[in-house]
Amino acid sequence: MISDAVVVGILTFIGTALATGAGFWQWQRTQAREARATFRTQRVDALREVWEALSSFEEAQRISIAHPDAAAEPETGRLAQINLLLLRRSPFLRSDEQEWAQAFAQRLTEIDALLRAGLNDDCPTDSEWWATSRELPPATHVASTAAYQLRTLRGKLGERYAAVMQGEHE
Repeated sequence: MISDAVVVGILTFIGTALATGAGFWQWQRTQAREARATFRTQRVDALREVWEALSSFEEAQRISIAHPDAAAEPETGRLAQINLLLLRRSPFLRSDEQEWAQAFAQRLTEIDALLRAGLNDDCPTDSEWWATSRELPPATHVASTAAYQLRTLRGKLGERYAAVMQGEHE
C-alpha cells in the first residue's frame, strides 16, 4: 500500500508543476502582448516618418517648380533618403504601403522631370488651347496621368496612416 507521505509528495509535485506551468503560460502571454504593443508603436512611427518624408518631398518639389531660382535641397538626394527610409522601416510597413510610397516618390519625380524639361514651354494656356485648337504636347497626358496617380496614392497612404494612428488597421 502507498504511504500517506508518498501521496502527499506526489500531490505536492503535481500542484507545483501546475502552478509553475500556469505562471510560465501567463508570462508568455505578457511577453507576447508587450511585443505586439512595441511592434504597433514602431509601425505607427514608421508610417509617420514615411508620410512626413513624402509630404516634405512633395512640398519641396512644388516650391522648386514654383520658384526655380530659390535655393533648394537637391531633389535626387531627397529621393535617395526616401528610398533608404523605406528600406530601413520595411519590417514595419506592409508590402502595399511600401509599393504606394515608392510609386508616390516615382510620380513626383516624373512630374518634376516633365515640368523641368519644358512641358509647358510649347503648351498654350487653357483659353489659348481652346481658342486655337492647337494640339497639346504628348507629355501633357503623361504629366496628368502621373498627377492623378499621385493624388490617388496620397489618398491611399493618408487613409492607411489615419487608420493605423486610430488603431483600426494593424
